Amino acid sequence: MTRARNSTAMRGFIAAMISAISFSTLGIFAELLYSHGFSVLCVLAWRFLVAALFLWLVVYIREWFQSKDIPAEKDATKKIADHEQRRKYIPRVFLLGLVGFSPQAGLFLFTVKILDPGIASLLMYLYPSFVFLILFVWRHQRPKRIQILALALSFLGCILTFWKAGSYPFMGLALGILVAVAYAVYLVIVERVLVGVDSLWATAIIMTAAALVYLCLALLQGTFIIPSSTEQFIIVLCIAIIASVLPIVTLFIAMKNLGARDTSIISTIEPVFTNIFSILLFGENLTIQRILGGVSILAGVLILNRWGYASHKKDSAADLSGPSSPLSKSPGTEEGKL
Repeated sequence: MTRARNSTAMRGFIAAMISAISFSTLGIFAELLYSHGFSVLCVLAWRFLVAALFLWLVVYIREWFQSKDIPAEKDATKKIADHEQRRKYIPRVFLLGLVGFSPQAGLFLFTVKILDPGIASLLMYLYPSFVFLILFVWRHQRPKRIQILALALSFLGCILTFWKAGSYPFMGLALGILVAVAYAVYLVIVERVLVGVDSLWATAIIMTAAALVYLCLALLQGTFIIPSSTEQFIIVLCIAIIASVLPIVTLFIAMKNLGARDTSIISTIEPVFTNIFSILLFGENLTIQRILGGVSILAGVLILNRWGYASHKKDSAADLSGPSSPLSKSPGTEEGKL
């Protein structure tokens, strides 16, 4: 039992790390598209449109290969079962993408337009605290002391990484906090809604909903443009696949194995890699403050990984052993889906 628990925790930890590292490239690719004349809405539209098309292609190819290994009569029965099961999940997953994922995905980029990017990012990383608060109030899940310590170290690291003294508009600060709350609510709901659901298929639905929202907004604003060069097309592919598909799918996997609280703490490793990429690609200065911030975040994540979630999986045991469905390979796992 302990070995299986540790294996589950490690699988979740690796998935959360991949998600954070991939998400850390989002700002870089977005800035590159901005420099080519793309608006915020246009970037979001292309990000989710290409991501949705790519995911549906992967889902189709995967199901085609799976059907080759199943006898014809069993394949027909399985397709009917899958279709019926998905009909039940489509409305809730699509709604999750429409009113859960889409708003918070766009609000952050608009917050950056009002506030200093560092302060916007700092406010964004309030979301693990809101995840803890929501789960305590809603599900009466009390955080462990080691989780609180890891959260405190991670947030201290974010302060050291992003804080800049200055006067900031109230509207920008309020919007930044709203983004953090919205993302926390989204993660908590995802943890519950996607139990037993194929992460790849669910992500395709969510990306489709987000693509419809931002494509319509960009067209209404008159700022939707088509990539006109190979470089622009490559950047669009990168922001859709590297900064969207990969991190969102692995985020779902991490939450199914660890739960929303621990996944949110591990995700604070993202600014560490954002700094690394910024230094390597744009020649930004590596300051003592940034180094201390990175060390603090790493300490929080490593403490959690060493002494935290692996010893108290009771909080998310129901999620890990949730009912299996035709949409998943096995209950609570994502093996064979990527």
